Amino acid sequence: MQANDVQWNAQYDVVVVGFGGAGATAARFAADAGAYVLLVDTAPLGREGGNTRYASQHVAMGKGIGQLTKYYQQLNDDYMVPAKLMQTYLRGLVNMPDYFEKYLGVKAVSWKDDIRLGDPVVPKHSLAEYPELADSESVDIALVHRRDKDAALWKILRQNVVERADRIDVWLNTRARHLYQDERTGVVKGVQLRRRGKDYQIAVKNGLVLATGGFENNREMIQNYLQKPALMPMGTLFNRGDGIKMAQEVQAKLWHMGNYESYGTLAGLTFAEEGTQHRGRVIQSWSQLNHGSIFVIGDDGTRFFAENQPARHGHLYSHGHWVLPHYQKHPYLVFDQAQYEVFAQQEKDDRRLPYPKFMQKLISADSLPELAKQLHVPAISLTQTVTDFNHFKEIGRDYQTGRDTDTMRKFGAGPYYAIELASNVLNTQGGPQHDEKARVLNVDDQPIPHLYSAGELGGIAANYYQSGGNLAECLIFGKIAGENAAKPKKDAVNVARLHDAVTVHINDLLDLSAQHYMVGPDQYLGVSDDGMGGRIVVRVTYQNQKLRQVEILENHENEEIGQAAFDQLAKNMISANTPAVDAISGATTTSRAVSEAVADALSKVKSK
Repeated sequence: MQANDVQWNAQYDVVVVGFGGAGATAARFAADAGAYVLLVDTAPLGREGGNTRYASQHVAMGKGIGQLTKYYQQLNDDYMVPAKLMQTYLRGLVNMPDYFEKYLGVKAVSWKDDIRLGDPVVPKHSLAEYPELADSESVDIALVHRRDKDAALWKILRQNVVERADRIDVWLNTRARHLYQDERTGVVKGVQLRRRGKDYQIAVKNGLVLATGGFENNREMIQNYLQKPALMPMGTLFNRGDGIKMAQEVQAKLWHMGNYESYGTLAGLTFAEEGTQHRGRVIQSWSQLNHGSIFVIGDDGTRFFAENQPARHGHLYSHGHWVLPHYQKHPYLVFDQAQYEVFAQQEKDDRRLPYPKFMQKLISADSLPELAKQLHVPAISLTQTVTDFNHFKEIGRDYQTGRDTDTMRKFGAGPYYAIELASNVLNTQGGPQHDEKARVLNVDDQPIPHLYSAGELGGIAANYYQSGGNLAECLIFGKIAGENAAKPKKDAVNVARLHDAVTVHINDLLDLSAQHYMVGPDQYLGVSDDGMGGRIVVRVTYQNQKLRQVEILENHENEEIGQAAFDQLAKNMISANTPAVDAISGATTTSRAVSEAVADALSKVKSK
C-alpha cells in the first residue's frame, strides 16, 4: 500500500511482526542495538511462540565449515541457494555453542559429545538426517539441557523479550494486515495492524522485520503452493501466510513455496481431527501402530507405503529419492481383533494411550466387507489387501511396499477395526527470499529498503531438510535481521505529526503477571515456570496432613495435550497424597511442571 497519505497513530524505530523464535530474537537484538521496538503477534496470550514453542528444541550446529558446506550442498542437490547466504548460515552453525553461551546464557549441550545412556534423550550414532551423504559426520544438535520437547529454548527467548520491556512493547492478539511503501523510493515506511477491532497505522523509522512463519493454517495457500487439498497442522494454529501476503504487496521475490516438512510414526500422517481449528497430535515411537496385524490404506482400500519405514520429517525413500507419500483424502489405519487386544492391554498398563481418543474413535465391523462399506472403499480391494498382507508374511517378503515382515502378523478373524488418519504439515519453508543481511529481495533481486525477514518465512531449506535447521535459522537470521533493522538509516522515516496517537508502553506479556489470586483457610499457592507454555499457578487445599484439592489457576499449555492432563494429575496427586506421581502419557513436561507447582505450594505448609 502507498504510504504517502497515511495518517500515522504511532512510530517505532523497529517493528517486528511475529513472536516466534525468529521474531523474539529479532526484537531482542534490535532493542540491544538501541532501538525502541514494537513486537506484534496474531496469537492471544499464552499461545504466542509460533512453531518454536511446539518444536523439539533441537538446534542444528556443526564443526568444520568445509564439511558442512559439502553436506548442505548435497541436501540442496540442484536447487540454487546463494553462496553468501548459505555461508552466513553455516558459519552460524559452527558458532552456535558461542551463541548459546553469549546470548542465551546457557552452555550448549552437544548431542554428539555430551549425551550419555540414561539421559532423557538417547545417544545417536549420527545426528545427520541424511547420514549416507558425504561429510554428514560434521552435523551436531545443540540442546539447552539434557531434555527436549519441553519448550526450553522458547522460554529463554521469550524471557529475553520480557527482560527488555523498557525497550520492547508487545501487542498480542494483533494481526498485521498491510505494509506501507513509499511509491517513489520503495522504502517500507510502516504497517497496518488490526487490534481489538480497530486498525492502527504504525510508522517504522529504521526497519521492519517479517517473522510470521509459514502458511500451515491457510488452506488456499496449501492448495495453490503445495498441491494438497488440506493438511493437518502439527504446530501453531496462527501461521496463516500473512507475511507472504504483505511481502507480495511490496513486490518481494518468493522462493521455496512448494517445500514443507511433515512428521510422525506413520510418515506424514496423524489422526484426523474434526474442524479446522485443531492441531494434529504428534505421535512418536508408538510401535503398535506399525508392528503386528495392522496397516494403512489409501482411498482405494490398498496399502501405499511400508508402515514401519523410518521417515525423515515425513519423507519416505522412493527410487533413489526421499519424498512425501502420495496424498490420500481419507487414509485409515486398519487392524484385527488381535491387534485391538494389544492396544487394550497397552491402555490398561499405561492408563492412557499416546493418543487418548484412540479407542473412542475406532470404527468396527464383524467382517472386512462390512468395514469397507463404512470406510467407503471397495470391499474387494480391502479384502485382497488383507489376503496379500497375510501372504507376504507367510513367504517372508512384502512385495507391495517392502515392509519388514518381522513387523507383520497375519490378520485373524474379526471383528476388524479402523481409525481415520490425515496428512499433516509440520511447517512450510516458502516465503520472501532474503539475502545474507536478512534484507528482503524484490523480483529484480534487489533489497527492498527497510524490510527484513527471518525464520520459516522464506526458509533456507530448498530440498531435503536437516533436523534442527529451522530453529538455527531463527537464531542466526533473527539476530542479523534485528541488528540491521535497528541501524540508523540516511532515509529514516520521521513522522512529524501523529493522528489519534495511541498510548505507548503496552505490553500484553506483563498484564497477566499483575493478577493476584485469593487463598482461603488451609490453601496455598504454588508456581512453576517450566510448563510447555511457561508459568503454571496452582492453588492447593491441604488439611490434616491430607491433600484435598488441586486447582490450576493459570496456565499457557498446549490446549490439546497439556490441559487434558490437568484433571487426571489432580486426581492422582490427591489419591496418592503427594505431587510425586507418574507423568500423564503425552504430557510429560506439563506433568512435571504441575508437580513442581504443587510441591512449591506444599513447601509453604511446612514453613508455617
